[in-house]
Amino acid sequence: MQRPLFIRWQRCNETGIALIDEQHKGIVSIINSFFFLMGSDMGNSLLYSSVSDTMKNYSRIHFVTEEGFLEASGYPEIEAHKALHRKLATDIEHIEYAAIRTNDARPLLDFLKKWWIEHINEKDMLYARFLRGRHPRPPAF
Repeated sequence: MQRPLFIRWQRCNETGIALIDEQHKGIVSIINSFFFLMGSDMGNSLLYSSVSDTMKNYSRIHFVTEEGFLEASGYPEIEAHKALHRKLATDIEHIEYAAIRTNDARPLLDFLKKWWIEHINEKDMLYARFLRGRHPRPPAF
């Protein structure tokens, strides 16, 4: 069954930091899987539990990685960036709860798409420029 992707990764989404870009692509892939499952005949239990848990767990891995790069580089806005990560986790919990209660996952899917694309293309590009300016290669942490 062919369906269009919900989010199409584009070169303009790349930070230029290989590991971060690969993790961002992974997150976009999870969101696209969520979109695919919504349009399939698979039950909501798979949709809400597996995909949602995968998204939350992978996001945590990504945030630890990203914050490690930022700490190692002395990024001056690290606390504000960490706060964005914490807010996402809280927002997802609230929207996911509403999706389960109403049996409508579309608001969660729309939120994830909007948040990730805006976060990658705006907030992450700020630290990416900082990291690339300080380190030709991102530091290990």
